[in-house]
This record gives sequence, C-alpha cells and structure tokens, in this order.
Amino acid sequence: MTGKERLLTAFENKQPDMVPIAPDIDLIGMRWWAEKVKKPWWQVYLYNDPPLRDVYIEANKKLGCDIWDYMHGIKSESPVTPKREIIKKTEDKTTVEYITETPYGKLREIIDYPKDNPPWHKERLIKDIQEDWPKLKWLMKQQKWLPQIVPEDSIGNLGLVEVGVDLFPDFWTSIRGSEQMLFDFFDSPKIMDEIFQFYYEYVIELTKVEIRAKPGAIFIQGSSSSMSLISPSIYFKYCLPITKEVTRLCKEAGIISHQHNCGKSRKIVEINYQNTDLNVMEPLEGKSTGDVDLSEIKKKFGDRLCLKGNINTVTLLQGSPRDVENGVRKSIEDAGENGGFVLSTGDSPGRDTPDANIYKMIEAGRKYGKY
Repeated sequence: MTGKERLLTAFENKQPDMVPIAPDIDLIGMRWWAEKVKKPWWQVYLYNDPPLRDVYIEANKKLGCDIWDYMHGIKSESPVTPKREIIKKTEDKTTVEYITETPYGKLREIIDYPKDNPPWHKERLIKDIQEDWPKLKWLMKQQKWLPQIVPEDSIGNLGLVEVGVDLFPDFWTSIRGSEQMLFDFFDSPKIMDEIFQFYYEYVIELTKVEIRAKPGAIFIQGSSSSMSLISPSIYFKYCLPITKEVTRLCKEAGIISHQHNCGKSRKIVEINYQNTDLNVMEPLEGKSTGDVDLSEIKKKFGDRLCLKGNINTVTLLQGSPRDVENGVRKSIEDAGENGGFVLSTGDSPGRDTPDANIYKMIEAGRKYGKY
C-alpha cells in the first residue's frame, strides 16, 4: 500500500497492510531545518521562506512516515490586507505589529518571532469585546472562499492532504488567549452566545466550500477545546454543534472527518461517538498528559472510530529509546487489532526531543505494526 492508501484505509476503520505511522513533528522538523541551514525560525514563520509545510514534509520524508499533511487551507480572497511593520529586532527575536483598517476602527496585534521557537502573541486582536468584535466580524465577512486547496498537493501517494476548521474555543483563543477565553465564557455569556452563532454559520459555510475542494479529509482543530482547559458543559454548548454539523456534511459527501483534542479527551471521545458522525479521533493522550486508556476506548468506541495516537510526548522527550519502544508496542497492542488505528504522537513533541527517540518510534512502529 502507498502511504495515502494506508492512512485512508485506517481512517475508514479498516485494516491496512500495516499500522500507519503519522507523527505530528512540526517542531522537530523546524529544529532539523534550522540546524541544517543555520537560520532563525522567523525565516519560516514570518517570511514563509520556506513555508512551514515544506519543512514539515521534509521531516516526514526523512523518517519515512505516512505523511499526515494537515497544513492546508482553501484559497481565499479579501479586499483587506493588514499592514505589517517590524517594530523591534534583536538577535533573539523579531517583533512585528499588524494593523488592519476597518469601518469601525483599527485592529491591532503584536507577535514575537523568536529565533528558535514558534511565534507567540504579545498583543491579541481583541482587547475589548464590545469595541473590537464588530471590527473583526466585518473583516471576516469580507473573506471569500474558493474550492481550491492551497498550497497544491506535493506529496502525491506518500500521504493524505487535509484542510481544516477550528472549534469555537480555538477560534476565540487565537484572538483572545486561552485564559481570557475562559473568562469571556463566564463573564460575558450573552455576547459570547451571539459571537458563537455568527461563528457557527461562518465555519459551516467554510466547511461546505472545503468539501467542494475534495480534500482527503477535513480536520477539526480542538487544541483549546480540551477537557484540560474547558468543561463538558462548554464543550456541549460551543463545540458539539460544530462537530455534529461538520461531520454530518462530511459523511454526506463521503469525506473523512478527523478531530484533534489534546490533553484530557476521554469524555470528548465518548460525546463525539454518541452524538456525531466523526471518523477519526486524536491524539488520545494517556497518563501524565491526558486521561485516555487506549485499550478501553478501543473496546468501547473502536467499532466506528479510528483512533490516532498516543505515544507520550514526555516519554519521547525524557525517556530512553527502550521506553519509547515499549510505549509503541503497548499502543499497537491496545488499539491496533483489526485496523482502525494510526500510530502517532500524543500531540506535537517538544523541540528538544532526542533524535534517537524519534527514530526509535518509527522503527518500533514498523516492527510491531505488521498485520
């Protein structure tokens, strides 16, 4: 089987020729790239030279993985472009201000781009909801989507191309930060309900255009929709309606739906199993970083859900190659039977994860993942 065939077969909850191996290694890839070319990370994150996706794919090719190519979107057009200005540059980081003009006033954000880490926000788009939300709402309405996947597929049969949508807490975190997101849900419930309704309609229309683009799968991003951060009641109110409708649309169109919820996700697996048409759930983090017993959820939910994960990122960072091998073997024993399992990392491993452990994960996956 090709990598693409292998992933699709597992995602359809069937048995491929072997367990697919598709780790999330963006930070590992960035470290390898920087060590090779001797350039700061902002060359990628700020200047898109090369694009992050190219760095990620190169790392996957180096390991010989079945490439889970999720760094795609669909083509969009907008008459509004933010003005970008470097306001500070040192040896360690570049600080950039972005200003967008709207009929309701300016939107401003400031982002730091470190030389050896991903970017992080110093100032987010929305400071005051009442004042700034109308600006962002207007800006979002200017966007026009086209059913064309960008960038174009460059991996062919090596893996599977996905495009994505964000769950509401992830969208709101991106413009408010995770702590403020939680405060907003409790301090401003009325306006958050109004914003959610707008976002729900926005993301469903986006999904419909993405489906027309015919991706390999649609990826539902839920990093900030984890039970490590939100409550089941917030998930039911602000996440489930989106997952339910997106997965229904995907099922109707014959496209795989694939959701990510890092941290504690055991309850989310159950909620999605009972209430949605979801195909794939990841990264199913276990003890120390999450609350998933892979063997238990395989028995309870594996009749319909493909499970993707769950090699512990702390073990990858701090353990020995033998520890990693033992973790891989256990994951495959717990969830690999009869297919419907993709061996992956329990979220993205840290930048300084030893190369020996990354290679051991791939080697062990091939050793124990044979059917």
